[in-house]
Amino acid sequence: MNLVNTFKAGQRYMKLCPTDQQLMHSFPELKIINHIKTITKYLPPCIVGLIVWQYYMPAQLAVTILTILFALSLPLQGIFWLGRRSQSPLPLNLVDCYNRIKLQLIEKKVLNVNANPNEKLTFESLMQLINLSKIHLGNYFGQDDDASSQ
Repeated sequence: MNLVNTFKAGQRYMKLCPTDQQLMHSFPELKIINHIKTITKYLPPCIVGLIVWQYYMPAQLAVTILTILFALSLPLQGIFWLGRRSQSPLPLNLVDCYNRIKLQLIEKKVLNVNANPNEKLTFESLMQLINLSKIHLGNYFGQDDDASSQ
């Protein structure tokens, strides 16, 4: 997977992931997405502040340029990490969760039974399934409301 495809996968995964508080503790990428959105919101004023700092203070130009480049690279690093994460295989504990959600969606006739048996189980496919379960089952991981209150 080359660099451009990784960035595109990261952007696609960033749009795909649900941003609900219920899943924040289970998936670190949701926190990364939140940090990327926050830093892109506040990055332009910070860069302007660094340029003004360079103009009014006797700071070295090289230090200011390196600081600006580092600040600009932070969202790119996050998107790159998301792209790598989206294509990485699921750990075994999430494979069971994936299969359980998929079976419940098949029972509700949302998914087809033989809908691609050679599907590669990645974090991106899990997030797609979580989004489907949110729409069609009404809650995450197919849990019943009465079971969660116990």
